[in-house]
Amino acid sequence: MSMLTEFRLIPIARLDELERRADPSREDGEFYSFLERNSEELTEYNGSGYIYSALLEYLIEQEIDLEESEYDELAVKLSQSKYAFCTILTVAHKREYLDKLSPANFDAEELGEYYNEFNGTTDDAEEAGADMSEALRVLHANLQRADSESVVLLLGV
Repeated sequence: MSMLTEFRLIPIARLDELERRADPSREDGEFYSFLERNSEELTEYNGSGYIYSALLEYLIEQEIDLEESEYDELAVKLSQSKYAFCTILTVAHKREYLDKLSPANFDAEELGEYYNEFNGTTDDAEEAGADMSEALRVLHANLQRADSESVVLLLGV
């Protein structure tokens, strides 16, 4: 079974209500309806969402940590109750890392080799590198949308 990813732009002012609706005792439909009404769907990555597990770890090794923010508690709650994973991208991430995340700064072959090492696979490194590069391109494009009033949710569905 493949995991998909979804990027959503949501106002920071709506995060408390999103967290309340993420409570496991509440109906899932209520949560997803709220998210649909109060956020904007951004550019999607059309490949397997599992690629982001490897990509985010690779970026941490490059000293680009997108998994830590002031919204860690919410990210953990969403990961435990509604999604396979959640990362919340903020304006602070944008300021610190946007230039570093430019796809031109990364070698596709190196990305593919990292993917195989991370997953313990022997996939075609060129193909894996192309997938990682595309995931990075989408991540970079979506991070540009974070601002002082909105964050970007990276959700593994």
